[in-house]
Amino acid sequence: MRLVKVRSRRDIRNFVRLPFELYKNTPQWIPPLNTIIRNVITKGSPVMSVDREFFLVMDGRQPVARLGVYINRNVIEHGNRAGSFTLFESYNDVYVADLLFHAADNWFKEREIVRYIGTDSPTNGDDYKAILIRNFDDPPFVNANYNLPYYQELLEEIGFKMYKRFACFKYDLTKPIDEKHVRLIEEAKKRYDFRIVAPDMKNLDKVAWDLRLIMENSIPDEWIEARPPSYEEMLRIVDDMKKFSDPELIAIAYHGDEPIGFVGSSPNYNEILKELRGRLYPFGWLKLSRKRKSIKTFRLFVVFVVKNFQGKGVSFAMYYHVLQNAIRKGYVRAEGGNVDFENKKSFQDALAAGGELYKEYATFEKIIKPG
Repeated sequence: MRLVKVRSRRDIRNFVRLPFELYKNTPQWIPPLNTIIRNVITKGSPVMSVDREFFLVMDGRQPVARLGVYINRNVIEHGNRAGSFTLFESYNDVYVADLLFHAADNWFKEREIVRYIGTDSPTNGDDYKAILIRNFDDPPFVNANYNLPYYQELLEEIGFKMYKRFACFKYDLTKPIDEKHVRLIEEAKKRYDFRIVAPDMKNLDKVAWDLRLIMENSIPDEWIEARPPSYEEMLRIVDDMKKFSDPELIAIAYHGDEPIGFVGSSPNYNEILKELRGRLYPFGWLKLSRKRKSIKTFRLFVVFVVKNFQGKGVSFAMYYHVLQNAIRKGYVRAEGGNVDFENKKSFQDALAAGGELYKEYATFEKIIKPG
């Protein structure tokens, strides 16, 4: 066994191909787009704004474990000496995993980082975010992580402790929402004077500005691993949203002209990505474009409500707005993005909107011992 830092084209190929071999007998796994992983390694991403490194454990010519580590400037600037790990994949071997994370420990020590948390997204999205710990039978929706059942035990054996636990909900759109809840939505909108609309994708500057403002006024200070992107980064996110999302599956809440909340959703491209085997070229883009309208499921991947309007029915009203649009457009099922178990209000809103808890995820933390 030997540990290598990913430098050469061969290293990158081995990094990319490991999960294809690891999950070859796991039909639930959906191959990620190889170009995204390669770009993260060679070019970085907005969250990898201070430093990054990628490791492989090789058994002869065979990759058996991989890991990315990085430091996010937004986290450091808030006074938190915390790092992140991402893109973790490994065979069920404690020695291999320990070798991999021992290298990560040393990398963070050299940069005076005292702890690190993961798995986190390498792109500032939902991809590879949190370890799946419950329900390995259902395949993931777009951008949701999937891993083998032993990952939690493997991490805990080498010194990680659970940091946060998240709930994931599914929605059967053939079942109507209780009329009592619909009346509560209308009462809340009148009482607190807010409205729900789809974003104006002809005015991306305003959409990016409003979404960033909502995030800035929504994220609790203690969420050290979640900071709002810069305006330029948000503009890129909104531009991607225009290309790949359906505006009618996105909701923004306003109190007068003040943006107070948003829900983001995306068609479940995993219905198609399974067939692409990680390749967009030469014909993947064509297949993706041609089959896009056949997708009948989608994922609600993010919800934010500014602090002054939390607990006033805004998130529930936005869920309802998106679900009604989805039903009208022929979608039959949805998955809700991960909700922190400690976020009681969002948890209850998801249940009230017809959600059924069916998966659980968790992030894990390791304290780096001095010396």
